[in-house]
Amino acid sequence: MLQKLKSASLKKVMPWIIVLSVAAAGLLIYFGPDFITWVKGPVTFEDLSIDEIEGQYVTMTFELTFGTYATEVTTTTRNGVKVSETDSIQYHAVLVGGLDRYINTDEDIYWEFVGLAVPSRYFDTAKIIDGNSDDFFETYDLRSLDTSMQVTGQLLPMEDEMLRHYRAFFDEADYTAEEFRNHCSPYYIKIDHLKRGHVDFVLTMNALAVILFLMAIYMLIKALTGGYQRKLVKALKALGEMELERADADYETASEPAKGIRIGRSYLFDCSGTKTDVFALRQVAWAYTSRVNHQQYGRTVSTSYSIILYTEDKKQHSLAMPSQTACDQLIEDLSRKCPAGIFGYSDQLRDLFHKNYDEFTRLRRQKEAEINQTQGFANAFSGQGQNPYGSDPYNV
Repeated sequence: MLQKLKSASLKKVMPWIIVLSVAAAGLLIYFGPDFITWVKGPVTFEDLSIDEIEGQYVTMTFELTFGTYATEVTTTTRNGVKVSETDSIQYHAVLVGGLDRYINTDEDIYWEFVGLAVPSRYFDTAKIIDGNSDDFFETYDLRSLDTSMQVTGQLLPMEDEMLRHYRAFFDEADYTAEEFRNHCSPYYIKIDHLKRGHVDFVLTMNALAVILFLMAIYMLIKALTGGYQRKLVKALKALGEMELERADADYETASEPAKGIRIGRSYLFDCSGTKTDVFALRQVAWAYTSRVNHQQYGRTVSTSYSIILYTEDKKQHSLAMPSQTACDQLIEDLSRKCPAGIFGYSDQLRDLFHKNYDEFTRLRRQKEAEINQTQGFANAFSGQGQNPYGSDPYNV
């Protein structure tokens, strides 16, 4: 029995294991390279030449800007009408290698540029740096640059529209096409970003991939080791030392009124889900059919069926069933094999069970005693005749 249940559980969880594994692999393939880049850490931007910056993850000191060549605007709309516009990113032209490379040398070096995307949370500092830069270009006094910001991000290629703004910025500065091509890099540093997105987002996606992969491994190990049957084994051992062996034999000879629902002489097995539940028939107190109509636009589009089962400890269990016929068959089987059980639904039974359980128990014992005294009347108690408090088997 246990080996068959293990195999059934493995078969049921395998689609989830595959889905989780594929999702984890996809996330790792897509975001993994960025995670490796982040783990390696940024290189110092000031140490790189214009030919070395492509794709690099860098840290730089932002203290001088040659101006803003583009601004990204976020528009807020309400009911299709624009209500506000907010600057979200400023794109600055900055020096490749930093200012020291150009002023602390006797060589005649052409100034080389790259873009820097500054998000709105840094606008206040960027505004001060912009003002300081204006002062510096008037006096060339390094003391003007008294504010700086250490930023980290990856160098990404400019898209066509951004590149047009970038080129227009240098066209206004009288750069020729050749000068632009040789000294203005078509890349920009996106602060706090890696290739696939914001650093926090990339780390979150990688963490999610690991979690999904661990979940898949956990489900696989649990299925292979019988973890989904642990509740069943524990419940049977609590009933007695020999109950596991008895249940094993009972499972093999049990009938199956619905897929995954097996009923033997002593036990009811719910194998419809990944986990397996078992109920001793002698502990079944009350069971009835529940039918729920699912409606859309006032019309019933589908109906779901289940058996609501209560055990002697007053715990409720729901057994999903495929049809009314399957419900009727299981109720009939239970009524024959559970002499102390009450089957069918009525409001009177509901009130008795929940408000006067002692009386409900007395009713069960009375029914059991009558069956034991006169076996010939067993059929009279299977169906509506067995329920003196009501005959409606449905909970609509």
